Amino acid sequence: MPYNATTGLAPAQCAEPISRMWQVQTARPPGERYDFTMPFAKAVTMVLIKARHNLAQQLTADLHGISQPTVSRIWRYLIPLIGQVTAMDRKHLVEALDRGVVLIDGAPIPTGNRTGTGTTNWNAKHRKQALGVQVAARLGGDLVAVSDPTRGSRHDSRALEEVGWAEQITAAREDNPLLAVFADTAYSKHTKLTPRRKKKGVERTEEDRDWNRKISSMRAAVERAIAHLKQWKILSTGYRGRLAELPSVIHMITNLEFYRQAT
Repeated sequence: MPYNATTGLAPAQCAEPISRMWQVQTARPPGERYDFTMPFAKAVTMVLIKARHNLAQQLTADLHGISQPTVSRIWRYLIPLIGQVTAMDRKHLVEALDRGVVLIDGAPIPTGNRTGTGTTNWNAKHRKQALGVQVAARLGGDLVAVSDPTRGSRHDSRALEEVGWAEQITAAREDNPLLAVFADTAYSKHTKLTPRRKKKGVERTEEDRDWNRKISSMRAAVERAIAHLKQWKILSTGYRGRLAELPSVIHMITNLEFYRQAT
């Protein structure tokens, strides 16, 4: 099976998490572990493929010759387990701030229109309901941190404060005044290394244009990191499942991306 096209991981990269999960699975008491009727490795691969391509549960069931409720049960059982066994590969912003230039940007995770949330998750910029995450990367495009999700209606600057990143940046800058954190104009409250805004009725100077070109060129790396994260289509084409489960899905995929990047 061409795993890179189906799961986004190489065969060896798939084998290691499956081995870790099997150890956890077999160590659980009978009443706490799921009784799989299909091979365990096949069930894990099914979940990865579903997340990678955002397949509907009924389609996934038809492809694997099982029922939709079985897919649902396996999905809900394995999502936190995958996140658990890949947690050791997770990185955090505080570690990145100690090691050089950091690029930050926000990324919406579309949830589809849900009447129960009203305007809580309405992202006015992208004109869709979504949850938002903050993403940090290096100049080379390597992912270094992904925040917990916030409501989609939150401005990026406010979201940076809610997830604790603003406080971490301030603390890191006190220890290292030369710390470079690049972001777009939404983050001007927390970092000065942003594009320079155009003043009303005043043309930008050539110096401002040159500054903005340099900032945009550097920020392209974090946009690439977000693009890699959103190759998991469940984060880019509209999440269909229960909204309460989306943070666990984001956690799992983030951990998998760090795992993929490290191996």
